[in-house]
Amino acid sequence: MDVVSLRQIEAFLAVAEAGHFGTAADRLGTTQPAISKRIAELEAGLGTPLFDRQQRPPRLTERGHALRPLCEEMLALRNRMLTCTDDVTAYSGTIRFGVTELVALTFLPDLVAALRRRLPRARLRAEVKLAEELHGGLAEGRLDVVVSPGRVPAGMVGHRLTSLEMAWMCSGENHDIPCCVTVAELARYPILAQTQASGLQAVVNDWFQENGVRARLELASNSLSALCGLTVAGLGLSLLPLRQFQDRIGAGELRVIETDPPVPPLEYFICYPRGGLESVMKIVAEVIFETARF
Repeated sequence: MDVVSLRQIEAFLAVAEAGHFGTAADRLGTTQPAISKRIAELEAGLGTPLFDRQQRPPRLTERGHALRPLCEEMLALRNRMLTCTDDVTAYSGTIRFGVTELVALTFLPDLVAALRRRLPRARLRAEVKLAEELHGGLAEGRLDVVVSPGRVPAGMVGHRLTSLEMAWMCSGENHDIPCCVTVAELARYPILAQTQASGLQAVVNDWFQENGVRARLELASNSLSALCGLTVAGLGLSLLPLRQFQDRIGAGELRVIETDPPVPPLEYFICYPRGGLESVMKIVAEVIFETARF
């Protein structure tokens, strides 16, 4: 089969819509012989007639009807190609974004819905992982944007999203631990920890180290929900976002332990690479700021 040109497809659709070769020529700003030639070339290339010229006006053949939606798709794609560089919201590729569990538990559904409205042609793929794993995916090109705690990786664009107040907590039924303790006193109790890939655990480790204390860390879970459950069960102390577990505190299941000095807030950032999809990622960042509710 010969190569099919967009001019031929454009002529075919114009005739199919107008029902007349002359009218189609006027719409495309050319002559009727030129339109007839393009249609003839298309039919020759496909090896089948597309119009029944015995009818007045000419009507589509069965093959013509079958071809029409495909031609509409091709012209629509052509138009998207012409506008995609000017209209960032027309981006139709895949946006791979990574978030931590806390984001997944709070505003991820709202984020996905808002991104679908703002970038309706884009395909979205979300991953929920620990901060270090997310940053690794960003550095290796497996992710386009991440929302996570911790420092902004080198060479990446970073926007501070929010800071979360953190608090040490124990079981609400544990009355043996004072309401306010020093770092050294806190370290005497079993500390429920996450793995080193956790941004939250990095805050814990740095805090103990800065205060010259070596704590007894017991690996518990990388899931905040599971970590909370283990704490409620009285298996140890854990550092949790205060606001997110306020209901459990109010219900008496968890009890806050104040420390001297207090733990610094957990900083959350939006990170993405420079260049490439940066213009699209700026829109994604805007949507994250609009929907974030920790």
